[in-house]
Amino acid sequence: MVKMAANEEKQQGHRPGVFKQKNKGHKHGKHRTKGEIERENKGRVSVTALTKKQRKEHKRMDRRNKANQLRKNKKDMVLTEKRRLGTRDGPPHLVAVVSLHGGIDAGTVTKLLRGEGAGGVGLQERCISGVTDSFGILLPRVKQRFNFLSISTADIHSLLDVAKIADSLVFVLDSDEGWDNYGEYCLSCLFAQGLPSHALVCQGVSELPVKKKVESKRALSKITEIRFPDERIYPLDSEQDGTLLLRHLGTQRQRKLGFRSRRAHLLAQKVSFTANSPAEGTGVGPTGLGTLCVSGYVRGCPLQVNRLVHITGYGDFQISQIDAPSDPLPLILTATRPAKPGKEGDFDMQDGGEEEAPVRVLMKADPSSRESLQAEAEVDPMEGEQTWPTDSELLEAEEARKSKRVMKVPKGTSDYQASWIVDEEEESNGEIDEESSEEDDDDDDMLDEAMEDEDNVSQGPASEEEEEEEEEEKRMRRKRCAPKSEQE
Repeated sequence: MVKMAANEEKQQGHRPGVFKQKNKGHKHGKHRTKGEIERENKGRVSVTALTKKQRKEHKRMDRRNKANQLRKNKKDMVLTEKRRLGTRDGPPHLVAVVSLHGGIDAGTVTKLLRGEGAGGVGLQERCISGVTDSFGILLPRVKQRFNFLSISTADIHSLLDVAKIADSLVFVLDSDEGWDNYGEYCLSCLFAQGLPSHALVCQGVSELPVKKKVESKRALSKITEIRFPDERIYPLDSEQDGTLLLRHLGTQRQRKLGFRSRRAHLLAQKVSFTANSPAEGTGVGPTGLGTLCVSGYVRGCPLQVNRLVHITGYGDFQISQIDAPSDPLPLILTATRPAKPGKEGDFDMQDGGEEEAPVRVLMKADPSSRESLQAEAEVDPMEGEQTWPTDSELLEAEEARKSKRVMKVPKGTSDYQASWIVDEEEESNGEIDEESSEEDDDDDDMLDEAMEDEDNVSQGPASEEEEEEEEEEKRMRRKRCAPKSEQE
């Protein structure tokens, strides 16, 4: 802006320079102001805030008490499940003894655990039918019962089947090598399927000198830490070692396997088969069908009588009924005298009586709600479904396969490239076709020439009058087509 002075001289206006003072802006916390929020909402009203009671929020002490209660319930659940296994209220603790080295016999382990010095009483020989080295023992001090069976690793499928249902596995190792190549293969299969609770046992270490004993344990721990990190190796050379092993098996934490805990499973301890009697007067012989009676302890989820059961190696079958026979290995504890202070009470193991209790029928299958054995849908010919090919169709396919001609192609040629390669027979056939087509064209040309000659011969010399008429017509056409200037 230009100002006029009193003497009417122009005065230059002030312009700010580089060092102009710049005042700091107001720091409003870098948040939107109330006006900006109102402009963005455009009259919309927010939902009324709910109270803590409506939001079901608890106070700090209530939240702390709830967390403690949940923790206590989970702990009690784990302890109940742990105490139930092997006690009077649950099935016996099933332990499978597996040798992982060809030079180690698992029978020496079962023989040591079977002895009275290990603390077991009430021995039950061959508690599992079909398994010679199987027995059941009762431990009155820990109030538990065990079923032991020794399984051979020669049949890997039998080993995996036993590992599916066993509560614990006892791996017998060699004091020098641990396990051999086949033992490594068995461990790989067990880990792939799912390994239950286990314990590592080694024999022959106690007989070594003290210095070599420490070195042997250290070397064996280095071998086993690859598969079993932080796992203790239990020596088993005396009855006292057997007692410690039994106590460890009864108190260790059980590993859960998903495929096993979600289903009811049973180890057949006694099996009997009753064949169906043929109907009288029909003259039909035995059909091979009958009723299979399987006795054992049900583990996992409850067993439903209307559902199908799967027998390994045989298939799926229906259940007719579920009975409750007497317990073959009962655990009945009665105190003979009051316990002295600081000592445990003595217990006597009593059988359920000489007379066996009558078998109680728990559930019978309902035919209306029983699950069917039909696993595949029946083929309906009117539905246009795909069926199995007939014999004639199979013969046609076989003939078509035989009639295929093998063609030699260069090495590295793909199927797509081979389809463009022409064989010698195809080339010869193509040349013959081309020659025949050329001969046909020559024949057509000769026929056309012959027809033209015949036309020329048939037409005689034209008369003079006709020629004059044609010339006259040509003149008239020229006159019509010529311009006006030429006509004038």
